[in-house]
Amino acid sequence: MSARDASARRSWIQSSTLGAAAVLGLALLVIVNYFGWKYFARFDWTPSRIYTLSEKSEQVLDSLDQEIEVVVFMTPADELYEPVRELLTRYEAASSRISVRTVDPDRNPAAAPSLVDEYQVSSLNVVVFDAGGDRRLVETADLADYDYSGMQFGQAPRMTGFKGEQAFTGAILELAESRKPAVRFTTGHGETPIDDFSERGMSQARELLGQDNFELSSWASLGQDRVPEGTDLVVIAGPRVPFVAPEAEILRDYLAAGGRLLLLIDPPLTRSGEIPPSGLEGLLEEYGVDLGANLVIDPANPLPFYGAETIFVDAFGDHPITRSLDQAQIPVILPVARSVGLSGSEGVEAVVLLETTDEGWGETSLADLGAVDLDDADLPGPVPLGVAVTGASRPEAAGEAGEAAEETLAGDDGGETETSEGGPEGEEPPAGEEPPAGEEPPAGEFRLVVFGDSDFATNGQLMNVGNAPLLANALNWLVERETLVGIPPKEPEQTQLTLSGSELRNLVLFVLVLLPGLAIASGVAIYLRRRR
Repeated sequence: MSARDASARRSWIQSSTLGAAAVLGLALLVIVNYFGWKYFARFDWTPSRIYTLSEKSEQVLDSLDQEIEVVVFMTPADELYEPVRELLTRYEAASSRISVRTVDPDRNPAAAPSLVDEYQVSSLNVVVFDAGGDRRLVETADLADYDYSGMQFGQAPRMTGFKGEQAFTGAILELAESRKPAVRFTTGHGETPIDDFSERGMSQARELLGQDNFELSSWASLGQDRVPEGTDLVVIAGPRVPFVAPEAEILRDYLAAGGRLLLLIDPPLTRSGEIPPSGLEGLLEEYGVDLGANLVIDPANPLPFYGAETIFVDAFGDHPITRSLDQAQIPVILPVARSVGLSGSEGVEAVVLLETTDEGWGETSLADLGAVDLDDADLPGPVPLGVAVTGASRPEAAGEAGEAAEETLAGDDGGETETSEGGPEGEEPPAGEEPPAGEEPPAGEFRLVVFGDSDFATNGQLMNVGNAPLLANALNWLVERETLVGIPPKEPEQTQLTLSGSELRNLVLFVLVLLPGLAIASGVAIYLRRRR
């Protein structure tokens, strides 16, 4: 073989080797990118795990059977832009049925108006969830809690809680569900109104539960012969006068048939220091719940600027309603509470949800609250403040209770009885109170939750620490929507770097003078060395 042939052979081998290496390198790059696209992991290094989806949100995303497009109308200058964008990226990565699009009205002034018309939004600070024309809007004002206490000193509001996951998962669940759970709030006994915007009202609770896809309405129970069909949950919030026997029978009938009931029963003190009965004690005793005639005090957990009757609760039972609060170490505040204990009943499962410390007690001597002390007549701690009870429905008991209620309503003469709306017995409830046609009454397992306080759910107290998650968790558990139980607001990072004048000056010199000077000096030294 000639030298020319050998050289050509070597050249061919080298070219072939380089070509094969290039092909293998390209194939390796494609394989790595494919596996990186198909199998990847995201990490959240924030202390509060603000961008980590909860197990509940993942369950909602796993059960999605329709495409949902998310359109974010926000500018990057908004402080919520980055948390919203990052969190929605996690939703998009967790489900192939979620697609996210961001529209910056400042950079796309021509596209923004058409999209505003398309999605029928009235503000450019909103997140739209669209499922084939069915839309849910999440206002950016609903995505965070703020502390405004520093405004009087000229400070900007400080974000204390980011509620993006709760709002976004609620919007997705609302689009995925075929119907909203119907929740009836009883009226006629001085209950806290759900449309009252004062501190004593529950308008904020109504807004919060509306985000969780509940359909809330008021229901006057007095004079009715049954709970309206299609009712998923009955709520009794802060009654001031007792329920009468026929109403208790209606509720007994409802629970026995597999209904769901939430009781928020305050200790309504009188001038004589006595706590009048609620009219529901007999019903609760049947289900093993003991509603105490006392005022709970816990000096071991005092709150500044509050009286001894305000309970700061951080002791929770092991239950889906309180598990997330316990894990996140988020307490709740009950302004004025009575004890709610367990007396035991066959065929039911009962769990204490909240309780005081060992130093708390249930005060029974209420004539002089200015000087209270633990004595033999009081209920020693730890005092339970809320319970959850479940059990199998009892249709036979429901039938007996229903017959007793009808007999009581009919009267001794057996004549026709007027309902609270003025119609005869058997007439359908007023418009707006009946569910869609074809709905069946509840059946299966009954669920009952009782708290010894309703103030924690009012406008003046709902946003305190874990009060809002406690209320939302209770309702979601009662209607068997565990997917939304346990998504409390997350505390955002508040990372601040405070530098003195001299430290700031040294930092500027180091970054703008020393580092560039070292780079220039190194370059000059290398140039001179090569010239030699």
